[in-house]
Amino acid sequence: MKTEMFGESIWKEVQVFEDPTHSLTNEEILSGAKDQEFKILDSPNLGFSKSIFWVRMEVFNPTNTLLRWNLLFDFPLLDEIQIFGEPFPKDSKRTLGDTFAFSERNVDYRNPVFPLETPPNGKSVYYLKIQSESTIPLTLQVWTEKEFYEKLNKEQMIFGIFYGILFVMIAYNFFIYIFTYEKSYLLYLFFISSIFFFHLVNNGFAFQYIWPNWVFWANYSLPFFICLSCITGVIFTNNYLSLKKYLPKVSKLIWVWVGILVIFSAVTFLLSYRIAMVTSILLTVPTALLLVYSGTFTYLANVRTARYYLISWAFFLLGVLLYSLKSLGFLSDNHITRWTIQMGTALQTILLSLGLADRINFLTRSLRENLRDLSHAKIKIEESEKRFREIFQGSDEVILMMNENFEIINANRSLSKHLGYRLDDLRDKKITEILYTGRDQKSDYNVMFVNDKLTDLKMTGSAINFKTELSQKYVKEPKEMVCRIQYIDFEETREVLMTLSPEYEDTIIQLIESEKIEISMNNYLRNAELVSQKITAQLSKYLTTIEQTEIRSSVREIIINAVEHGNLNISFDEKSHALMEGNYLEFLQKRQEDPRYRHKKVKIEYSFSHEYVAYRITDEGRGFDHKKHMDKSIDEMNEAHVQHGRGILMTKSVFDRIEYNEKGNQVSLIKFLNRD
Repeated sequence: MKTEMFGESIWKEVQVFEDPTHSLTNEEILSGAKDQEFKILDSPNLGFSKSIFWVRMEVFNPTNTLLRWNLLFDFPLLDEIQIFGEPFPKDSKRTLGDTFAFSERNVDYRNPVFPLETPPNGKSVYYLKIQSESTIPLTLQVWTEKEFYEKLNKEQMIFGIFYGILFVMIAYNFFIYIFTYEKSYLLYLFFISSIFFFHLVNNGFAFQYIWPNWVFWANYSLPFFICLSCITGVIFTNNYLSLKKYLPKVSKLIWVWVGILVIFSAVTFLLSYRIAMVTSILLTVPTALLLVYSGTFTYLANVRTARYYLISWAFFLLGVLLYSLKSLGFLSDNHITRWTIQMGTALQTILLSLGLADRINFLTRSLRENLRDLSHAKIKIEESEKRFREIFQGSDEVILMMNENFEIINANRSLSKHLGYRLDDLRDKKITEILYTGRDQKSDYNVMFVNDKLTDLKMTGSAINFKTELSQKYVKEPKEMVCRIQYIDFEETREVLMTLSPEYEDTIIQLIESEKIEISMNNYLRNAELVSQKITAQLSKYLTTIEQTEIRSSVREIIINAVEHGNLNISFDEKSHALMEGNYLEFLQKRQEDPRYRHKKVKIEYSFSHEYVAYRITDEGRGFDHKKHMDKSIDEMNEAHVQHGRGILMTKSVFDRIEYNEKGNQVSLIKFLNRD
């Protein structure tokens, strides 16, 4: 021994004897009868063992002064260590460990310490009796008294920095959550807190300062907080990396794994400490693999948050791995395996907090972009609604909107044209109330017939077509009309759409074999609907209602494009700017009244026979690069947020042939009706 000793490790200088059966008495060992069986160890880690280990230690003071020194067992989780030998201070405790209240220790320190004295030129032999359900590292150190207390001061400073970092991160994430209510911060707060308590227990500070008299909890709190750290870690990972979106199967697996961990953490206290500790450590391995896989996969999928995640968890998991291997006895206990988990934890908490801040910044930027997109979408929706109202009110057919009880809630202007009623006359009345009623049986049958059709709609949900007679407000004669009723589903409600067409139109259409029309149209968009209805009405003889509607919609869009982008020379940027400003209709009206454009016409040539229907639409504009838009796909336009050319793409999917002239201000559309 020396006059100054700075924590020299003495495991290579002591001899160890293992008593696996607990059959030897203290007297047999202390008598020296078994001294020949003591051996020097190759490794200081004795692992998990039920054996009693005896350590024989010879001490010699070569100096001429009394040497006061401390024998430190640098492991706070040891169950029991007992010292035998003389000299030994009178008031000192010979038996220490975490199976006894902390107040029974010799020194107010997290690890067991035996203060010893060796007289000048004195020689002593000490025996240590060690048994524990935890792993047993033979971390014996000797310190002279002065150097030991200097060590305590330095150690307290280092641990103060470490726990200070964790506490600051806990407080930081708590206040960020209070201000933002971002779930990731709350989950990370739980994870850091569980890691914080794990380290307090693992380093002996929890037993020293928080629960010094709770011996049972002091032992079992470590496997409990290991499981809790795994639980909060995987839940945080699931949220932070958005695994439900990118790895849905792994996200489900995580919740199964969380269930397993929760069950084990609940039954931990019913198991022996050794089984609980070994199992909890083993559970960290698949947890770590699950976290690493999730982080690696999302990183390879270019998920932004995975970068900070992988870097931070690399430090933390390295420390956990080294600690686990040390605890299981595969690695020796040294400064690296003892401290890397603390360093890894500190770096991990800082980096993940930075990652969360970066995630919030990214989400904020994305939110701004989404708000801009929503603003644009709102403008487009408003434009569509305005266009729908123009079409709704401009249609020559009577259009009625009813609730599920078939009570009228809205109607267009054609109601007055065909039947003489205004909307206020019929609002909240059932459709059967405007049927023609007379004194003959035919009229009574008419009401029964319509009620049957309404019942069919309720039962099948499919569109129903029929003819019926309706009353007129001013003319006391029935008016026979073709009716179509169908359901329209909205987000929270369901309404019934009814269209009424005069009977004579349907009769005339059935008589037409071929037709050729040339129409010259001004630049009012409402005329696009009227014209498209007129030049597609005859198609009902050869096409389904859906096919007829597709052709009508395509022709209408081409006519609208001819007006807006052809005759009125409205560019994409001009239209977008006007839509964003919310004054597109005013802008459109100014163009319509502009002397440069107001006299321009759209020419529509229409030809119909039993073999085909053909349209040629010509505007007086400058044309456009139609080839570029003809080659684009709808997916490309969606990704680029491009609005031009959607009418062209829809038309391509409907017509068999679509051809533009070289200038781009004339398009020819052909649909074959009879392939045979």
